[in-house]
Amino acid sequence: MVKNHLSLVIPSYRESERLPLFLESLLDTFKGSKSIEFIVVDDGSPLEEFKTLNIKIKHLLSNPQLKIIRQETNSGKGSAIQLGLQNAKGNYYGFVDADGATPAYEVLRIWNYANDHKEIDLLAGSRIIMMGRNVKKSFYRHLTNRIFSFYFSLVFQIQMYDPQCGCKIFKKSSYLEVIQKISDLRWLWDTQLLVLLFRNGFKIEEFPVDWKDIPGSKFSFMKDSIRVVLSTWKYRNIH
Repeated sequence: MVKNHLSLVIPSYRESERLPLFLESLLDTFKGSKSIEFIVVDDGSPLEEFKTLNIKIKHLLSNPQLKIIRQETNSGKGSAIQLGLQNAKGNYYGFVDADGATPAYEVLRIWNYANDHKEIDLLAGSRIIMMGRNVKKSFYRHLTNRIFSFYFSLVFQIQMYDPQCGCKIFKKSSYLEVIQKISDLRWLWDTQLLVLLFRNGFKIEEFPVDWKDIPGSKFSFMKDSIRVVLSTWKYRNIH
């Protein structure tokens, strides 16, 4: 029986404060596992910030589960994920936000579930309060998440509670079927991935996770929300 292997990309931009603790937690949670690799992709952070990050995680760099890649210019979250996946060796791919809002133990739970349900092509973390999950986010974030989810369902005719959660795991084979059609390399990369997989007959499932709002987000709710809304409409016909 072939053992599944997960390549988990962690896109990072100016994350010298939040990433080290999360990375340490991930490596501790998956300690000794040969079924996972973590690929941190720095998305063009200022050189001094990148150096600071490397100093803080120096004690982790000898871990064979960990790989660090740096893009010279800031090209977007989607671009960072794609670069990481180009350097991946697993038959399952995934990504998780660098802030640690999705705890390491939940990443393990999602991976175990995906491993046990081979019929699922993409398993998406979901910040829904059910099945005993603990979700802590501000009223403002909750409101914007719900508005986008409604807008997502309206535009794409796909019913998902939380298409934006920053933790998703998917089969490499399924990803390769649609990657050439993904054009947004910033905030809507995974939205396009979801829509393309769904519209091409792949199985997508949501998985409730614990989640905690971590201060320091690089997402501008005013400026970037407008871009997300306009881009979502722009991509409404992708197949």
